[in-house]
Amino acid sequence: MRFLRLLLPLSLLAPLAAAQEVLPVTGLPTEDPVVLEILNTEDIQVMEHLAELSEGIGPRLTSSDSLTEACQWAAKRFRAWGLQNVRLEEWGTFPVGYNRRVMEGRMTTPYKRRLVFASEAWTAGTDGMEEGAVLIAPSNTEQLEAARGKFGGAWVLVTNTRPRFDGPEDSEDFRDRLGQFLDEEGILGIVRASRNERVRTGGNYRISTEDIPSRTSVTLPREQWQEMFRLTESGEDVRAGFDIEVEFVPGPIPLYNVIAEIPGETDELVIVGAHIDSWDGARGAQDNGTGTSTTMEAARLLASSGIKPKRTIRFMLWSGEEQGLLGSRAYIEQNPEEMSRISCVLVHDGGTNACSGLYATPGMMPMFEEVFAPIMAHYADHKDENLRFRLREVDRLPRGIGSDHDAYLTATNPAPGFFWDQRGETSYGFIHHTQNDIIEHARADYQDFTTRVVASAAWRFANTEQAVPRTDMFGAPRKRLGFRVSGDGITVESLTPGGKAEAAGIQVGDKVVKIDKTSISSRNDLRAAMRATSESTEVVVLRDLGEIVFLIKR
Repeated sequence: MRFLRLLLPLSLLAPLAAAQEVLPVTGLPTEDPVVLEILNTEDIQVMEHLAELSEGIGPRLTSSDSLTEACQWAAKRFRAWGLQNVRLEEWGTFPVGYNRRVMEGRMTTPYKRRLVFASEAWTAGTDGMEEGAVLIAPSNTEQLEAARGKFGGAWVLVTNTRPRFDGPEDSEDFRDRLGQFLDEEGILGIVRASRNERVRTGGNYRISTEDIPSRTSVTLPREQWQEMFRLTESGEDVRAGFDIEVEFVPGPIPLYNVIAEIPGETDELVIVGAHIDSWDGARGAQDNGTGTSTTMEAARLLASSGIKPKRTIRFMLWSGEEQGLLGSRAYIEQNPEEMSRISCVLVHDGGTNACSGLYATPGMMPMFEEVFAPIMAHYADHKDENLRFRLREVDRLPRGIGSDHDAYLTATNPAPGFFWDQRGETSYGFIHHTQNDIIEHARADYQDFTTRVVASAAWRFANTEQAVPRTDMFGAPRKRLGFRVSGDGITVESLTPGGKAEAAGIQVGDKVVKIDKTSISSRNDLRAAMRATSESTEVVVLRDLGEIVFLIKR
């Protein structure tokens, strides 16, 4: 392995690295030999991991045998690569396990056509291939009464009037009566239409062994559903069959997070992670096989080097994410003492598009600029603009995105959690939770890029002099002087009415040339100067070819 051969001697470079020029905020070397090798190695195996996970193991529904297999597979790989403290850590249980073995559908009359469909997890399957007539559900009481005795053994197309099962027997609501009618008739199942050509998967795991679901329901792409509806409505004899082999496993079913580490010199942590579970409507290749495989390949690259970071780099593959960040939230609740030791949590869960950016608050930005400096420089002139790494300043760390970093941001003692900015030509909406979540839509070039970025970032964050600052994670008050500048970063564009700059006499059109001892020639200079200001700030502006000095008390 070229990467291993090149990085093994890096421990011998420590005295040389100590003599290198270091960056002022982080103490990181300006030329990082570890990052250099990560960015240039030809030995990237991320697509092999993705294929083994999504094609070899397949979809990984929480509580399924395949999820447990995937967790065991990942732990085995981590151990083989030399990571330490590798473990499957149980975070909880589900009352019933669910394994989906087969999902096949077809229309057989008036002509043959394969049917693409979804059925929700933890719902009933079929007894082999169950074929029957396709009928349209009654839409009013008159139609319902006329249909009695005609719907047994049928697949029923339901329209906007959805049957409601298990309602009160004496209910007058038509949806309740329709549900009772379909149960009494003994239909094979109901067939719904999706909103478009994507069929979404989901499901409710809150079932019990005493009340196993018994009704079968499938969802077709709208075009296929409409075709069957038109044929049936026109009087054609339409028949279809579905084979949905599922298994309900009496619980409790233990559920795990996978953890592996490269131990550091301190007990502080940098966490790199993704969720390993998926829905079972497709293969779970991009949600979240892509994030799992980049996390694992970053771990392999760093572990194979034999180098020791300052902070421990922990690689985490959470499960239960699709049901509400269950694995990450439970882990935090079970290990609250770790939260204060976490420098940052980096989560890849946005599919195959390149992780080519990250956001940071003003208080974090100086550190992030130095952490990512070699990455941004390396890709600055890349022919694909999607692979030019960028940092984006935000007032506060965004919450509510819906991935495991949110668990860390919303904990009682929150830690800085980040969800990579991703760019590329792949439509995540086309793939997310649909039948399109397959490896054919994964981009090898994006996966390669992301692996290098994730590994490099993990290494750099693990070796900064200080942990990621938390003071303005959620929008701590920013230092303001009461004016805004235009795109050039120096020209005063507007003044805060009644603000300190207006009161001092600064005017729109003034050009800011100095704040305290910092010369201003760009927005970055202005931002850096603002971070360094104290109670009284001296602002020098250029007006009518002359400089004017203002003293603004903060």
